[in-house]
Amino acid sequence: MEFSVNPLIDGSLVVTEITFKNAAHSDQLWAERLNPLIEHIATTDTLANLNANPAIQATKAGYKHVGKDPSRYRPASDSLWRRVIKGKGLYQVNNLVDLNNDLSLRLHFPLGSYDLDQLEPPLSYTVAPAGATYPGIGKAAIDLTNSLVLADQTGFFGSPTADSTRAMITPATTHALVVVYAFGTYDAAKVQSMVKTACLTYLTDCTVLQQQVVTA
Repeated sequence: MEFSVNPLIDGSLVVTEITFKNAAHSDQLWAERLNPLIEHIATTDTLANLNANPAIQATKAGYKHVGKDPSRYRPASDSLWRRVIKGKGLYQVNNLVDLNNDLSLRLHFPLGSYDLDQLEPPLSYTVAPAGATYPGIGKAAIDLTNSLVLADQTGFFGSPTADSTRAMITPATTHALVVVYAFGTYDAAKVQSMVKTACLTYLTDCTVLQQQVVTA
């Protein structure tokens, strides 16, 4: 898949393209992974653990590098982990989105999954200009000024903070891109393996079409 990265960005993408059959809920995913993980985090982790985590720190540094304040516009991984630490649990959305959240909690990087049938490649990872917005999931509009964003030929559709409605995953999605927004030092092969194994194990009729690490 053709994918470019703005050289201003101090980070990379670990990209996995899949076909699958989505579902509203997976009892197996929640019983085997999410419920035990949520309980473990809520009972053992603290906000001090979160703030000291190397992946969280590297992600925030990546935001600052392009002029985005990570304390005002938190990376999704920070917001997700923070929510679970505070005992608020997770919303159940659909199978792929729930798996996305599971992987983000384990990797401590933001993840996004996008319906490829709603996009027009080639795709790019870039920095949004002042005044840019898009309709967010559950929000009227997301301020994208100086944000790290994904774009296709139509415009911006995703970011490591909050995604747009245009390419969001629904129960009808069958062709998706799972994106790990990676920062700092990390084991790319391990991340690829974790994503691939999770998708093949917990998504129905899943085929991993390709994986790649995209850097500037």
